[in-house]
Amino acid sequence: MRFFTRQLGNQADADELAQEAFTRFVRGAPAHALSSPQAYLTRIATNLLRDFVARGSTLLSRRSMLLEDDLALVASNDTHRETQAREDLARWKLILGKLSPDTLDIFLRNRVEGQTYVEIAQELDVPLWVVQKQMLKAIKHVVAHREADDE
Repeated sequence: MRFFTRQLGNQADADELAQEAFTRFVRGAPAHALSSPQAYLTRIATNLLRDFVARGSTLLSRRSMLLEDDLALVASNDTHRETQAREDLARWKLILGKLSPDTLDIFLRNRVEGQTYVEIAQELDVPLWVVQKQMLKAIKHVVAHREADDE
């Protein structure tokens, strides 16, 4: 639980992933047959986290639209919606502006330009895990601010 909570910052997702990790551990090789059950469980948890982040990234990108596109969808005679859209755009620029330049660059390459993690890693000449880590950091940042706005 600590591993998932520390990585995700979200207790509900951490609970779900911890349960899934132990389910896979129990269904996997018998504990007496493993030379290091703790290492096996750690590998399961790491793989689940990687899959969760990739799946979340895909879902977020499917659901998201560019904020500038939202502005174009607002009817020109609807000043309230136009004002709200401009405020949303300013708020998200401020939120994203709090990310480090490297994290923001990777996040925008994925979300705006549509590059895959592999493409970003190759283009920036960094290991894939660096891109995954930066995306996890950016997604956690965005989710935290979105949840703060919802409350």
